[in-house]
Amino acid sequence: MKYQKLVFVFCFCLSLSAFAQSDQDSIPAFGKNGISKPSILSTNPFGIFISRLNHNFKVKASRRMELDITLESGNVWGPNVKTYIPNDPNLRREMRDIAWFSRQYFVEEDQIDAGYFEIETDGVIKGLRGNLTIPTTKNQELIVGFRAFLLTNGKFPFSALTTDRFIEFFHDNVAGGDDPFDRRVFGLDKAKFLYTDRNGRSFNLGNGDFLTAGIETHYFFYPTFLNEQKIYFNFGAHIGTNLSKYNMSMDVGFSAAGVKQFDLNDRNFILFGLGGNLLRKNAIDLQADNFDFGTNDFIGSVEANAEYTFISKGKTYHSFGINYYMQTSLHEKDEDNYNIYVRDDDAFKSWGHGTRHLYRNTNYWTFVYTLP
Repeated sequence: MKYQKLVFVFCFCLSLSAFAQSDQDSIPAFGKNGISKPSILSTNPFGIFISRLNHNFKVKASRRMELDITLESGNVWGPNVKTYIPNDPNLRREMRDIAWFSRQYFVEEDQIDAGYFEIETDGVIKGLRGNLTIPTTKNQELIVGFRAFLLTNGKFPFSALTTDRFIEFFHDNVAGGDDPFDRRVFGLDKAKFLYTDRNGRSFNLGNGDFLTAGIETHYFFYPTFLNEQKIYFNFGAHIGTNLSKYNMSMDVGFSAAGVKQFDLNDRNFILFGLGGNLLRKNAIDLQADNFDFGTNDFIGSVEANAEYTFISKGKTYHSFGINYYMQTSLHEKDEDNYNIYVRDDDAFKSWGHGTRHLYRNTNYWTFVYTLP
């Protein structure tokens, strides 16, 4: 049986520009530099500890300094699940033929020869991101940014649409049915993040606890060889420094993206974008006791984006965008075929989805409306 996890991410973006004069050659004819897109990275409880990469769908390098600030709010939920990774090849083969939710009944938990990790998540993760774009040459730019995350109980009015109560109201009245993830069984609007990794390191965080922070550096190059055909490319090199006490390390990555612009007339435009990136997480460990936030060393993602823009009579543009995002799994997928998952005694509905999604590719759709 497959489970889908519903993730709410709401962003508020502020952009400021200074220190340079406008350069009309730096942006398309309708006055907007490519596809408008804030950060759409989900507030995954593991993913926030590494430097995941946003895709860049600008068509040209900025001609002036720009400051972008993004506030995020994402609800996370998963009852306690203990995961055993059998060491015995014979037990692994046996478990492959048993449904994942039944494997715990075929073994004695205290007698398993296995690796082990445990996770429980509940609450609303608040995120703050900031990026300063610094022009270097005509076709190149440097972006220096930061990110920080906090665990909260997500009570109204500080979280509004990402509270447990609003989500369960949505399930009751729109889609999902009565308490499809057992939130009410454990209580609403609480905050907890418990994790024990397979090396025995553990933490247990609650409301108001600081989760992680990081500094990021991105360098982009915008070649111009197809600009006359209104096809635009950019290539990026990325370094992310994770400053959390749970994972102090450096990640490195590379990215590429392309945008095709279609002019319907002088007031209506369509842009299509396609991008991909690859990140080597923990390329350099800055401390010896980093937590294990995924057994896959490389994390890749692709994103497809389409945007329609029209200019109003008041010379203001309105953009409507839709994009599809897919990221590879944080854990090696084959383990999910023989892992032994042990649920909390009170959890019955979708109890394994939070842990098992670490073994799956993440994908979701996002709709964006932009008004300058």
